[in-house]
Amino acid sequence: MPKDDKRKELTQEEIDAQNEKFRTFFSTSVAQVPEEMKRRDEEKENTGSLLGKLFHREKDKEEPAAAPAVQNDLPPTGEIVLGHEEEAEAGLELALEPGELEEAEPVALPTAPEAPAEPKPEPRPAPQPEKKPEPPRRREPLTPQEQQEDAEMAELKAMLYGTPKSAKPAPVEEVQDAPEEVLAVEPEAPAAPEGPAIPMVFAEDQSVKQAKSAPEAAPEVEPEPETAFQFFGKGADENEPQAPTRTEAPSKDDSMSLPLMGLEEDEAPARPAAPAEEAPAQPAEEAAPAAPEAEEKPEEEAEPETPEQVGEKLRRMGAELTLRCVLEGILAVVLLHFGLVAEGLLAPVASLDPVIAPAAFYAANLLFLAGALAVGWPVLRDGLQGLKGRPSADTMPALAACGALVQAAVALLNAQSYQNSSWTLLSGVAALGLFLALLGSRVLLTAVRNGYDLAARSPEGLQGAFRVRDKDLIRVLARSLDQKDPWVLLSRPVQWDEALVEQSFGERASERRARKTALILLGAAVLSGLVFLLFGGGPNGMAAALTSMLCMGAPLSSTLVAGIASLRLQKTAAAAGAVVPGWAAIEELGGVDTVQVDADELFTADSVNLEDIRIFKGGRIDRAILYAASILNHSCETLRGLFRQIIEDRTEILYPVKDLEVHHGLGFAAWCDNNRVLIGNRLYMEREGVPLPEQEYEDEHSQNGSLQILYLAVSGSLHAMFVLHYVGGRNAARGLEVLQRENIRLLVTCEDPSLTARHITEAYHLPEGMITLLDQEQCSALTPAQPDETARCCMLHDKGFASLIGGLRAAEKAQNAETSATTVQMVSVWFSVVIGVLLTYAGSIGTLSVAAVLMYQAAWSALSIAVCALKQHN
Repeated sequence: MPKDDKRKELTQEEIDAQNEKFRTFFSTSVAQVPEEMKRRDEEKENTGSLLGKLFHREKDKEEPAAAPAVQNDLPPTGEIVLGHEEEAEAGLELALEPGELEEAEPVALPTAPEAPAEPKPEPRPAPQPEKKPEPPRRREPLTPQEQQEDAEMAELKAMLYGTPKSAKPAPVEEVQDAPEEVLAVEPEAPAAPEGPAIPMVFAEDQSVKQAKSAPEAAPEVEPEPETAFQFFGKGADENEPQAPTRTEAPSKDDSMSLPLMGLEEDEAPARPAAPAEEAPAQPAEEAAPAAPEAEEKPEEEAEPETPEQVGEKLRRMGAELTLRCVLEGILAVVLLHFGLVAEGLLAPVASLDPVIAPAAFYAANLLFLAGALAVGWPVLRDGLQGLKGRPSADTMPALAACGALVQAAVALLNAQSYQNSSWTLLSGVAALGLFLALLGSRVLLTAVRNGYDLAARSPEGLQGAFRVRDKDLIRVLARSLDQKDPWVLLSRPVQWDEALVEQSFGERASERRARKTALILLGAAVLSGLVFLLFGGGPNGMAAALTSMLCMGAPLSSTLVAGIASLRLQKTAAAAGAVVPGWAAIEELGGVDTVQVDADELFTADSVNLEDIRIFKGGRIDRAILYAASILNHSCETLRGLFRQIIEDRTEILYPVKDLEVHHGLGFAAWCDNNRVLIGNRLYMEREGVPLPEQEYEDEHSQNGSLQILYLAVSGSLHAMFVLHYVGGRNAARGLEVLQRENIRLLVTCEDPSLTARHITEAYHLPEGMITLLDQEQCSALTPAQPDETARCCMLHDKGFASLIGGLRAAEKAQNAETSATTVQMVSVWFSVVIGVLLTYAGSIGTLSVAAVLMYQAAWSALSIAVCALKQHN
């Protein structure tokens, strides 16, 4: 800062030049002053500089000539040294940066008068809205010109904040004069301090953090009314959320703490309440998307169960059923004892003698029967729902239990009369039916769990057998068959999942028939009860007749037969490495009449022999073997093993194969050792234009077609001829014998061009027409075929023909066995209904002995179980 002596030597022209430089510096800054402020500055040009009056108003009064010289005290950088004057008169808010007071040592800020007993307060930044305002400072009366400026500023605030324009300015306060030497530099000071001067900071709002930037202000700038004026330039990130602007007009000492908003000429003043209303609305908007996420959460949690979880679920189900079976068996024995005691066949317990205390005896019988019903609740639930919902084999045992409950309740209500009559008590027979129904469910669960364990043991090579439901594919495959709509079985890689477990517990054909039979049995029982009620039997006779008809007609082995058949099926199929999930899969497998297999499943590497090699002119036997082994190692499963045996598995000596082409039923083409090599049958070589020997020469070496001929051509010339012989395998022969017995045809996809349907038929001694070799078009249509989403997996099996046929054979036996056994059960029910009607006519249906009913049911149950076992064994 220049010294005072130099300041006096400046001429008026130099002073004007410095003023122009000062004005130019602020005109190039980023500040954009509203039009009203610019117009106000132009009106005051005749009265003097606004900045000069802001900072040196006192000097203007005492020394009018010294006012221009004060402007020379400004540093060359254009920074403004703050004094004690009020910021409101300049229309700008000035704030002192904390921490910079110590750096600017030569500059002292004016402070309020201190009390003698209080320490000197530290300089504080601009007052914040949450802080208490500083005590008002005294100000001297304003001049008319300054009052006009304040009025214009009030109008600007009214336009921005919507306050009335007629609002009067606050009363003027007096401000104590600060020492004059605050704004002056000591003449003896050798130079200006090195520390930076205190910059002027313009606060956008008191609630926003004060920005630290270089002081820039301009009294004159070109007006740009369409954009908001910015004192500090563009922020680092305008997308960051800003604090809401104030909704109250600032005080007179805070004249420039105005919101930065555009001042459109034709636009109404913005209302400051809008940002305040938008701020609390943000949490509601953020909470709105939370509702769909909460709704989608259950869907996300419904993930498919892992194999370990499915196994654990089956284990818990098994433990629960085992416990129920044990408890139900104990209760059944107790109730059978009660029934035999009531008939006098067994000695009663001293405290529960039906003759001495009939009420206590029948009450205990009802209590134990209620416990048996509670333990056998799954049977009751599924059985009663089977009358209208999904059919169930538990329907007839559930009906018998309900009849026994009615009989026990009537016996308790009429204890003495019931004891004196000849009506029997069949609660034990009904409880025994519940026990055997639970036991059948436990056996079925064991079969499902064993199948799941087998499939989960080696899931990598697991194949799933599906019935083809694609009409277009069936039409293409049936072109070579006599049947128009065959049931074709395909095998594709699959994984065991929870759906297969549910399918294993699916509806069975015997259950559909059992529901119709159960309704007939229920109708006969109700009719019998009504007959006794109307013709002198009373309530006791009605309950006894109803219960006797139901207990005699409900088979004890209703679910046990299905469980035994499933368990036997699982063991038979597991021996071949297959699993059949449920009765629906058994029914579909029973309707299959065509099976698709690959030739490599019928002929292994040991099934083909090399009988002879013929080398033609220009060929070499070693190169012929290498060419054939190189191509067949990448293309043909049946011949790969043969040629690898010839080269002793030294695959490193094989030629690289490029551009391999596979033509089903014809041969292969590829590039080896920079030569185009062809391997195929006679038809393929003729199509490619390769010269061949006479047909008589081929028939001579093939023994009139009993052996297979494979030609090798290199670069268009015949190189060699391989004579092959296929021998059928023992396991494949057994499987084909099963298919022949069931009249099931085979669709074979073969990559070996020398193998034909005739050769396969002769190798396994099959009837003509059983084997169909698919052509190139059929193989292309079959290659991408995948099971439909709605298709049911009929069987899980290991990769191989023997496993597939083993599963088919086990499913067929299980279907025959269960169908025969359930037929025996239906016959027993119909026979029981006929006997019940006759006994009702005779009036003795309600007096059937417990022992007689037990022997009758045991005979039919043993017969049905024996038929099931014999059918599966044979």
